[in-house]
Amino acid sequence: MKTRFPTIVVNVMVTFALTGLLSDDPAWAQQPERASAQSVSRPKPVWTPTADAPKGAISPGLESQHHDQFIERAKAGDIDIVFFGTTDTEMWNWRDRGLTVWNRRFASRRAANFGSQGTRLDTLLWRMRNGELDGYQASLVVLQLAGPGGHIDGGSPGSPDVIAEYAAIVAEVRARQPQARILLFAPFPRGAQALEAWRPISRANAAAVSRLVDNKTVVYIDIGERFFLPDGSHNQEMWRFPPLSGGVNVGTQTSTFEAWADAIEPFLNRGGR
Repeated sequence: MKTRFPTIVVNVMVTFALTGLLSDDPAWAQQPERASAQSVSRPKPVWTPTADAPKGAISPGLESQHHDQFIERAKAGDIDIVFFGTTDTEMWNWRDRGLTVWNRRFASRRAANFGSQGTRLDTLLWRMRNGELDGYQASLVVLQLAGPGGHIDGGSPGSPDVIAEYAAIVAEVRARQPQARILLFAPFPRGAQALEAWRPISRANAAAVSRLVDNKTVVYIDIGERFFLPDGSHNQEMWRFPPLSGGVNVGTQTSTFEAWADAIEPFLNRGGR
């Protein structure tokens, strides 16, 4: 049975794993070169619009609409950073969430956002195999992981079906974008839980995806600790909970996207063109 992203993600997560990957770390210079576009044979591009998708291959509604937009953007090329994920990733395009940060931090860096509400593991893999990873050569592919209550595997540590599906997604990225580094972002702690309740989830998530990560071509990053105040309570400036209740001015909710951009920044000049 396929494990799927929820349509509206309840994201959560923890530690910023950049050990040994800072730009002034000599260990970084010793890492082997990633495959160049010339040295690896890519799968043949397949540009399948939503109208030609097999039944069930893609979610109806926003994801179906977005896929057609995404493959047109991919065909246009000139993409150096590409984002994939579900609702939180799509929020980079939202005026009251991440758009102002995107415009300031990524717009001039040939970035494209292919995040969409309705994304599931199986539909994302289909989209990647049908045009969203073709037509360009990125230096970074950013994928935000997701799961119920912040558990990547749905609450069952190391659930084989979920990890296998993520492994297939990572393999597809490496096949179609062999020169790219893949940044796997942990879900965000979007709820109102305290830090001590969050940390076990974070540790379980890190353990579950550890087999996918080599800290060279595939890196796992968890910024979840930044969602909490020094006393361990949830930081409502990062993500108000409930997010849209009581006339909350969500126009101020950019802190999460600033933190996300900060986590990506150290990788932007590593091996890019």
